[in-house]
Amino acid sequence: MTPGGITHVVWDWNGTLFDDADALIASTIEAFARQGLPPVTPERYRALHTQPIDAFYDRLLGRTVPAPLRAALHAAFHDAYLCRRPGIGLAPDALAALRTAARAGLTQSVLSMHPHDVLAELIERFALGPHLVRVDGQRGADAGHKRDHLAAHLRALDRPPGAVLLVGDSVDDARAAAAVGTRCVLYASGLHSGTALRAEGVPVTRTLEDALAVALGPAR
Repeated sequence: MTPGGITHVVWDWNGTLFDDADALIASTIEAFARQGLPPVTPERYRALHTQPIDAFYDRLLGRTVPAPLRAALHAAFHDAYLCRRPGIGLAPDALAALRTAARAGLTQSVLSMHPHDVLAELIERFALGPHLVRVDGQRGADAGHKRDHLAAHLRALDRPPGAVLLVGDSVDDARAAAAVGTRCVLYASGLHSGTALRAEGVPVTRTLEDALAVALGPAR
């Protein structure tokens, strides 16, 4: 247990351990362009990003997206992202952060809204399994928000929320943590503006190692 009482770290995947924030933004820009819609800039993406994704698309378009267009945007995004995914690696200090947590005696898991089967394949691709006691992606329909997903993850781990640190990169991560009572640190991956992250009232860091320092204390 750390001085702060943390015994377990839950890592988000997309934009956190998996360095795909730029690919997510670029794929969304491409999806909107394919449909002939007004251009989406990275700055507008970061300022408006939210969950669920349907609400995000409404924000980007400035009105409710009609169902046929919504389906076309989802399909276009999926195609654009799949083309980019093979070239995406881990965050620069992801492995170092996992090792730091292990040396501190913390158990670790991954919780993501990414489809579970795809997530499991990526965890295997990067040989992260030995670091993790549990991996949970999205099974079935997308729930839109991480709150209930995080609560179920903690029940499966049999960990009290107060002993858990969630490290993510989104406003939704911070709100999920607040809802279930875990501590949270946000990693500024570039998916959200810094202003949006800081507005959640949790620590915001520029590296995953710094995010861990919130629980472990500064490196000596």
